[in-house]
Amino acid sequence: MSAPSWGCPMTNAAMDNDVLLKAVSYGIFDSLLAVLPACKYGVLGTARFVVPKYLKRRPPRRYEQARAELEQVLAHLDVLEPTAGEVALAAALEFEAQRQQLSLHGGECTLLAILHERGLLNFLTGDKAAILAIGRIALPGGMERSRFERKIICFERAILALLDREGDAFRQVICAEPEVDMALRLSFSCSSPGVSSASWREGLQSEIRHLNEQVPNLLID
Repeated sequence: MSAPSWGCPMTNAAMDNDVLLKAVSYGIFDSLLAVLPACKYGVLGTARFVVPKYLKRRPPRRYEQARAELEQVLAHLDVLEPTAGEVALAAALEFEAQRQQLSLHGGECTLLAILHERGLLNFLTGDKAAILAIGRIALPGGMERSRFERKIICFERAILALLDREGDAFRQVICAEPEVDMALRLSFSCSSPGVSSASWREGLQSEIRHLNEQVPNLLID
């Protein structure tokens, strides 16, 4: 795996730990970066501690390669350190999520506060429940919903872009790791080899459409 190479002078987008975990589990991190609409992604500093634990807890079949790739990726990814103001905003957002019984954990709230305050280009997340929560939550004072509009990328959208770029052979990558993401395994019909590639794309597009219908104007085009 090559070290990530970016031409941006500073981080202009964020990804959550779930995406990082799945990307190294599948072995697609570099390819994923190549199809994303921002040139330098960052993660929270906690990723260096929690993602290796998650990887070990639910190891993919290619665990040793994934572990080595994760070490390399973490050595090159920028770390998004929240300011005091962003920490306070994230705490207010997390409080509202708990009060409204919505699924947003502390790390996601911190990334959203950073996105909001710094005007990042986008936030790539593998947590569909969090996407629904972002679209439905009554935001705390100091946060504007417009700053999230068309800035969220769901993992399925990134995978669809990879499928379009890599071609039908990309299905083998997903089906080789059936325990990494159940929804992707179903979208790619891993248990039914005869299903056409048009069906795989429809499966991914269906997931994206469902999110768009539930929380309009949130996902990036």
